[in-house]
Amino acid sequence: MIAERPSTVRQLLATTVLRSARVVGGEDGLDRIATDVVVGSSITRANAPRPGSLVVVDGSALDDHAYLVDHALRVLSECGGVGLIVANPRRSPDLGPARLANHFRIPFIVIEDITAVELAFSLRAAFWAPDVEQAAVVTRVLAELSLMRHRNIETVLTAVASIVGVPLCLLDRNRHPVSGSAIDVTGRRLAEQVGHHADLGGTGVLHSAPIVLSPGEPIAYWLVALSEGPVAAQGVLQNVIQMTGWYLAASLASARMRHEREARRRIAVLNEVLEAGERNERDLRGQLADMGWTVAGWNMGIHIKLGGVTDPSRVVDLHAEICERLDQHRVRGPVVERTDGWSGWTTMSDEPSVETYAELTSAVAAALEGFVAAHPGLTGHAGIGRPYPDVTGLRRTLGEAHEASLIAVARVRGTSGAAHIDQLGVQRVLMGWFGSDEFKTFAQSMLAPLNAADHERTLLDTLEAFLDTAGSSTAAAAALGVHRNTVANRIRRIEELLGVDLTEAEVRLSLQLACRMVRLHP
Repeated sequence: MIAERPSTVRQLLATTVLRSARVVGGEDGLDRIATDVVVGSSITRANAPRPGSLVVVDGSALDDHAYLVDHALRVLSECGGVGLIVANPRRSPDLGPARLANHFRIPFIVIEDITAVELAFSLRAAFWAPDVEQAAVVTRVLAELSLMRHRNIETVLTAVASIVGVPLCLLDRNRHPVSGSAIDVTGRRLAEQVGHHADLGGTGVLHSAPIVLSPGEPIAYWLVALSEGPVAAQGVLQNVIQMTGWYLAASLASARMRHEREARRRIAVLNEVLEAGERNERDLRGQLADMGWTVAGWNMGIHIKLGGVTDPSRVVDLHAEICERLDQHRVRGPVVERTDGWSGWTTMSDEPSVETYAELTSAVAAALEGFVAAHPGLTGHAGIGRPYPDVTGLRRTLGEAHEASLIAVARVRGTSGAAHIDQLGVQRVLMGWFGSDEFKTFAQSMLAPLNAADHERTLLDTLEAFLDTAGSSTAAAAALGVHRNTVANRIRRIEELLGVDLTEAEVRLSLQLACRMVRLHP
């Protein structure tokens, strides 16, 4: 931790070199701020020191001329000096200078057995030590970062934190810890697009620097540090946070470029799989082998449809995490970035049993539940295809997985879920019309009166819950967390706006399909 600068005369008196000194007069001025330490053989108006100076004079040079001390005290009072130290005097000072020091509130200090030059050198060393130490810390951080070109973020944060003596943490755009020590930033302000911010509104000072990976993009991460140290330590920490933030921005941007190159390669090979047609499958097998992928066996396709606040670059950024979460649930195999999420497959040596379908679906659903929970604003719904052998079968199962993911978005309430193609029953039969542009237009026009009357979608959500619970107001109220009478009143309002009778089965079926389509295409 960086030491606080000893900025007052009283604090300087507490340093080792002045512990044997005596304050002869002017005690009322001991809390004046000292900005420099200077040596003077004699103090006159012609060579008056700058304001804030603590002056050290050689006592032997004063000899018997005590009036020089009086004159020095007067000059210091006029020019804004903060104290006078007489080093190694030949005799004890008279009462006159002491009284004058009290009058001007200029501390008059005497110390034995040290020359003025030695004393001034020691005091200046103590006075400027924090600045020297700060420069040393910055130099050490720069040296450490220069050796970390191929080290991971955790190693970088650990090394820098050990130098500055405070915890560091990398937060994602949702303020969740990514690496380093967990720091609670609840209710604290973080830096905005550029620069550094120090938030003083809680325990300790929260320093933060934004990390933007490409000009024009929103903030991707924040580097934060929490310090309870003195003012001098806060200053050096600001510099260190900004330097380390720039380093991490360059490192993360470089990693993203590498991941994007790898993603383009994965996407190109998957596109070859999906669009190969009559092409030579031997060449395709060679490309798959180059990627370290196998299709020898029975392949079950997986497609994860990502929704919410996202963009193609974020699909790339989150690729490693979705792979890790799938792996934690023993779902292992290639995962490839797509425009709407990820496609992948898992390969088994023998034809899997029907029980395996449910196990794989549950594992993918569990992985997505943890993933979505870690990223507020995102949704994730997966579809699973049937198992088929070899490359030709891979194309087929991936197509089924994509189809199942679309229906899963429509049928699974909540922010995440997964469905196997064989679980979808009649909904799959209806998929041809259900997914058509004609039905999309029909659904939007059918539900338009509800959207016009209720921009917050309360009526639409109530209608969907009512239809999903087979027309039970009690069950719909439980699902929505409202009273049964509230649902009944809303249903009457919906019937009036749409001009329908929800006791008719055909009307309920049409509206339920329309609600599904609107969920697919909000």
